[in-house]
Amino acid sequence: MKNKTGVMFILSLLLASSFVIASEPKLILESDWLEAEVGSTGDVLGAKVVDVESHADTDTTIIEIILPVKNPQDFDNIEVIGKKSKQPLKQKSQAEWIKNDEEGIYGLRLHLKKVPRFEFQIRLIDNVNENE
Repeated sequence: MKNKTGVMFILSLLLASSFVIASEPKLILESDWLEAEVGSTGDVLGAKVVDVESHADTDTTIIEIILPVKNPQDFDNIEVIGKKSKQPLKQKSQAEWIKNDEEGIYGLRLHLKKVPRFEFQIRLIDNVNENE
């Protein structure tokens, strides 16, 4: 009987530790809702849309955003959330960090499926515990 109790105790500890591992904290920064048009700005992160290009041949919209983030390499994932769906939009290719060395400004280049006039939000995700 003691052996079964010991085994049950060990199994419950393993189960509890798996919940802790599964719920690792993440640092998430979110922008305001931005429009996919040049000049759209947000106050939360200071994001500003500086260029929007539509390419009919590849069914792609490329959006460049100035985003004052000091250490972009700290973020593991970049999501673009559509306002209508409140879900991540499928990106045609991975978002790219861009830097203007002359002005010391960081930004993002997004490659999204071509959609006429839409609103979106940038979500920067850092899996905090991976760095510890």
